[in-house]
Amino acid sequence: MLTIEKVLTLSRVDLFAGLTGESLSEIAGLTEELDLAKGQPVSSDGGPSSAMYVVAAGRVQILKEGRIKAEFGPGEAFGVICALDPREVTTTAAALEESLLLKIEHEVLFDLISEDVELAKAIIRSLCRRPGISE
Repeated sequence: MLTIEKVLTLSRVDLFAGLTGESLSEIAGLTEELDLAKGQPVSSDGGPSSAMYVVAAGRVQILKEGRIKAEFGPGEAFGVICALDPREVTTTAAALEESLLLKIEHEVLFDLISEDVELAKAIIRSLCRRPGISE
């Protein structure tokens, strides 16, 4: 994927809303691309996770105890809490179809946050707007 394609993908993610092109370009340069086949897991229940993922193409499904919890498509991110606070996951994430993900590891995200207060603010705003967060 070209950097500009990564920037365009990242710009659609609510977590990165309002960031400058320069900030998005820096994030894009630090992502890892993951090509997944249909059914291929990204993470498994009980396994460790320290990364977040942005769907660039395809769809990913999140399951908990065999039940669908969520689906994510292009421009959507999942695993944000694990990227902020590494932990064992209690869900399984797998590709519903051939997919391309951009992976951002905990260390990378924290380095970026320490250098860019606007990124920290954008992440906080995004997390506060999630359903179930009280005012």
